[in-house]
Amino acid sequence: MVADAKLARVMDRFSEKVKEGEYYEAHQTLRTVANRYVRGKKWPEAIDLITHGIHTFIGVGQSSSAVDLIRYLLEVYEQGNVECTEANAGRLVKILVGLDLEEPDLREVCTGMNNWSVRHGRYTYGDPYLHSVIGRRLLEAGYLAEAERYFVLGTRESLEEYVNWMWEWYQQLEKPEAVGEFLSRLVFGYLGVGNLKYAYDACERFLARYIEHAAPKHERVEKGYAALYLFEGNPDLNFLQLLLIACQAGKPEFLTSLKSQYPQQAEQHEQALEHLGREFFNVTPKRQVPLLQDLMADFFNGA
Repeated sequence: MVADAKLARVMDRFSEKVKEGEYYEAHQTLRTVANRYVRGKKWPEAIDLITHGIHTFIGVGQSSSAVDLIRYLLEVYEQGNVECTEANAGRLVKILVGLDLEEPDLREVCTGMNNWSVRHGRYTYGDPYLHSVIGRRLLEAGYLAEAERYFVLGTRESLEEYVNWMWEWYQQLEKPEAVGEFLSRLVFGYLGVGNLKYAYDACERFLARYIEHAAPKHERVEKGYAALYLFEGNPDLNFLQLLLIACQAGKPEFLTSLKSQYPQQAEQHEQALEHLGREFFNVTPKRQVPLLQDLMADFFNGA
């Protein structure tokens, strides 16, 4: 319920115009009133009014008007220095969930929401919960590469969704030999953002499914803190698991030994390994490798 009676009346008049099909007039009237709130630095009122307009337009299928107001809402978030709290991010999540998946500007909207959470939140790459929802919506809309970047930076819930997606994709491909390719996306994705815990978890979940589904010849090996499945005839899977163990140990000689033992895999993932060498082993690469911020530049510049 809106506490401000004047604001409530404005919302009611706006909703009435929308019901009558006067979309343009309703849109312009809302913006005019919202601008007054913004000029007076009445951020909560402006945000409530714009949010009401967004949901109303979404409800009547006026996606372009809704997106215009989403951009305006993000501008107000920036002007008002609105912090990325659970409530403020949740407001964007509700909007995103309601937005039509066929909206042409969906990726732009997602990027704008994430960039706000980067600038006004406590996480370097933005709010994980927001990432989870963005990743899910982009996946549903068919933007696979973009969805994957957001899943990697999401919550534990999105980790499960990411693993499920990779597994289902692998099965649909009907190429048993490609299992290492799909596992590598999970492992290098999470290691690339420094999340060793999630990399381990994703690897374990994916391999458990693989073992259950394909029944490959393998041996479970445990030694100290390390445990892995050694697969007969599948060096890709063995390499990726040993890479996780090496990253956990953080000893440069482990990485050197791994590259020597698996030269084909090391060459295939050369650039990623050079980045991990710096991040986990304090090894300076022979050639300049872009910083993680550069590697993820497209993440921030476009969904």
